[in-house]
Amino acid sequence: MEKKPLWYRFYGRIVKLFLTKKTKIEYLGEKIAGPSVVISNHEGAAGPLTWEYNLKTDKKFWSAHEMTEGVKSVFRYLAYYYFPEKKHFSKFFSRLIGFIGSPFVSLTFKGMAPIPTHNSAMKLVSTLRASEAALNNGNTLIIFPEDSSKGYFEKPKFFFSGFVVLGERMLAKGMDLPIYVSYFSKGKKKITVDPPVMFSMLKELYGEREAISENLRIRMNELADM
Repeated sequence: MEKKPLWYRFYGRIVKLFLTKKTKIEYLGEKIAGPSVVISNHEGAAGPLTWEYNLKTDKKFWSAHEMTEGVKSVFRYLAYYYFPEKKHFSKFFSRLIGFIGSPFVSLTFKGMAPIPTHNSAMKLVSTLRASEAALNNGNTLIIFPEDSSKGYFEKPKFFFSGFVVLGERMLAKGMDLPIYVSYFSKGKKKITVDPPVMFSMLKELYGEREAISENLRIRMNELADM
């Protein structure tokens, strides 16, 4: 496994102790192994941290670029977008929590070293290139494709298709990625992971990007009931 920096290994233990709970990963088929892609629901801020500290394999995350660009950027994202728009906190409380939490969140994300994503289609190229490099190194990519612009729902209502674009790119380069659909239940402290489906099979079954995204979203919501 890839070794994290010494400071992050120590810091990560503190984060795990206070902010995450031990979560069971229940496999309905094969265990996760890279190179591959895992599709997960976000479950607010808990999703990435839970995967980080419970999945014991080399992995990289897709994350909003604002979370990877230092303390000021993290504060702006948390205080002016994440807390008021996604968590529906008051402006005052959003600013307060953003101010207090941004140094710690920034440090955590620095250690996790996620791959930044952007809303711009032009910027998607850099995300795809970094993802390709990670996959070629044997990593599992963990991607949270749900549209959370109106907040987080117990069952995601819409998926963005960036991960499908990645699958198409890698298939064109000769790498047929296993895609694992998963569902994280914070209340049950459990992640349910479906057997992997090869990306080529998804293309054969559903064809268009939107159809692939929608069918995987439906499957994720079925996992929520298990």
